[in-house]
Amino acid sequence: MSAQNSLPASLALTNFAHFTSMRVESGRVRGLARHLERLDRDSWVVFGTGLDEAAVRAAIKQAIKGATDPLAVRVTVHAPDFDPRDPAADLTPQVAVTTAALPEDSPKPLGVRTAGYQRDLPQVKHTGLFGLYYQRRLATRAGFDDVLFVNPDGEVSEGSTWNVCFHTADDTFVWPSAPALPGIAMSLVQSGLHRAGAKTEVRPVTAAELPDFRGAYATNALRPVRAISHVDETEYAVDPEVTARLLRAHDLTAAERV
Repeated sequence: MSAQNSLPASLALTNFAHFTSMRVESGRVRGLARHLERLDRDSWVVFGTGLDEAAVRAAIKQAIKGATDPLAVRVTVHAPDFDPRDPAADLTPQVAVTTAALPEDSPKPLGVRTAGYQRDLPQVKHTGLFGLYYQRRLATRAGFDDVLFVNPDGEVSEGSTWNVCFHTADDTFVWPSAPALPGIAMSLVQSGLHRAGAKTEVRPVTAAELPDFRGAYATNALRPVRAISHVDETEYAVDPEVTARLLRAHDLTAAERV
C-alpha cells in the first residue's frame, strides 16, 4: 500500500473507491480509531484486503504537517490498477489524503425535504456519490438546505452526507434502523448518550411518523450536530439545550493524536 497527497485521475474514470472524512484540530481527531477501523473494514469489503494502519497514519501526518488551523481531511482508498473489464482481479489499494478548510459553522438549522432514494452498499462510505448529490441538488433548487432519504420500504434512512436522530416528547433519542452509513459522529453521540444515561432507541422510523417527533438533528464528522427545523411540511422545535446535549455527548470521547 502506498500513499499520496492528491486524488488520482483514475478515480474520475472508474470511481471505484471508498473514503472517510475527519475533522483534524491541533493534530488530533475525535474518533480517530473508528475512522481507521472503517477504512480497514471497507477495504476488505471493496478490495478483499485490509490496510496497514501505520501507513494510513503516516499519510495523514504528512498531509497535515505544518497546519495550524483546523482542517477537513479526507482519506480515500483506491486501486489505480482496477480494470472494469476484469473486476475480479486482485488489487493493491492505495491511500490518497487530501485536506480542505472546514465548512463554516452555521447556527441556522437545516430545512430538508424527503426523497425516495437508497445508496448502493449503504454500509460503506464509498465514492459513488452521484445519486446523493443529485438528490441534494434537486432539494436545494427547490428551496431546501438538504435532503433526507426514504428507502423503498418507506423507512427513513439517512441524509445526503449525515445521519439523522429524532427526539421524542418523553426525551428519547431515536435513530433509524434502515440500512445507512454507520457514521462516526453518530457513533460518538450514541456512545456519549449511553454514558450520560439518556434514553435511546434504534428502530424503524417511517416517513409517516415524522410529525410525531419533537425534534430532529443531523450528525456528521465535520459538523458533529446540527438541528433540523423542518422536514417537508413538518416543523420541529429548535431546542438549543438538546443540541448542546448531543454535542456534549459527542465530545465525551477524547480526541486522539494522529
